[in-house]
Amino acid sequence: MESMQDDAIEILIVEHEEVTALFEQFRGLSSRSTESKKRIATDICDALTVHALLEQEILYPAAMSVLKDGEMIAQAIVEHSSARELIDRIRAMEPENELYDATVKVLWDQVTRHAREEEEKMFPRLRKSKLDLVALGARMTAYRQTLDASGTTG
Repeated sequence: MESMQDDAIEILIVEHEEVTALFEQFRGLSSRSTESKKRIATDICDALTVHALLEQEILYPAAMSVLKDGEMIAQAIVEHSSARELIDRIRAMEPENELYDATVKVLWDQVTRHAREEEEKMFPRLRKSKLDLVALGARMTAYRQTLDASGTTG
């Protein structure tokens, strides 16, 4: 019997929660905690990079095949592109930069909105579809292992 963790949607929701926890840790740091800020921001960027690849390479093509909603998927892809630009900017900055915290905050705002839209609009529709979410989850897990092995984050 498969666990819910093998379900693609549950995997992605758990990742949303993990990134939220990282953003909360970042928010709780003082302006003098530059080493901790850099470490947590890097963790956020790494997690979001892998998460976006899982969605773009596996979830969205599968969703497109059953939802026939090109606009919803296209918007999600554009949101990923925008997040990627912010991730690249954060990676290139140091926490001492006066725009560092604001850039992380804008990323947080975008990611929160994106995750909420997925969880409230896309995921319920996928649950009602004929998509095999367990098989999709297995593909995501295997792809993540490949990404981890190749060091694909930045």
